[in-house]
Amino acid sequence: MAAVIPAAVGAAALTVLWSLMPWWWASPHDDTTHTRGLVVGILYQPLVLWGPLLAAVTVSYHRRRRTAPRPAESTE
Repeated sequence: MAAVIPAAVGAAALTVLWSLMPWWWASPHDDTTHTRGLVVGILYQPLVLWGPLLAAVTVSYHRRRRTAPRPAESTE
């Protein structure tokens, strides 16, 4: 749990942090040209996926590392 809790908090923070990026990219800006906005959008759009992907690997890690109940041993 020492790795799962910080990773989950980080995934939530990154999701909130980068969730406005698609809106920023779609809105026009006076100080940027169309080409510059396109380049910035293409380069930064993968950051939107950083939080959800971190959440996915955190869940996978937690499922893989948790202790599974041991099957009952037969006395036969």
